[in-house]
Amino acid sequence: MTIPKNLLKTLILALAPALPQAAAAQEGILNPEEGGFTALQTNISARPDRLGITCWQIYEVQKGGMHAAAMEAMQACAAAGNEPSMILLSHAYENGLGVPRDAGMAAHWVKQAALRGYATAQYHYGLALLQGRGVARDEGQARFWLMQAAAQGDRDAKGLLQGWPMS
Repeated sequence: MTIPKNLLKTLILALAPALPQAAAAQEGILNPEEGGFTALQTNISARPDRLGITCWQIYEVQKGGMHAAAMEAMQACAAAGNEPSMILLSHAYENGLGVPRDAGMAAHWVKQAALRGYATAQYHYGLALLQGRGVARDEGQARFWLMQAAAQGDRDAKGLLQGWPMS
């Protein structure tokens, strides 16, 4: 898997606040390679299977106050198919973290992850459908998505389905 250059640049820029500030050595060397952008870029390029970890780090660094670069990075991660990033974007839109609150966008991103078979997203999309948050209320579709999540072992979905039908 090759990571697009624009995604790589976005990830690096979003992580910049998290990287330690390098102090100049007496020789005048700033930001030695073991902690610099070049090393980060090399690690991401060499290990695309760790893209999810990088996306999670971006979220953790910006949690509670996501700035524009981090939001752009999360959107790039989600667009690249990283399901946890889709969930995090949904959370950001639902709670207004770095973006205006938007229940429709929250539902959109959780649905995208659900469609990719991500059990956590299937559970949360089922809840959105059950409660009509960002989407039209639809008990039949809610049950479908909750059953998908439960089939993958999601305990919350199993528990909710035990109390079905909802009143």
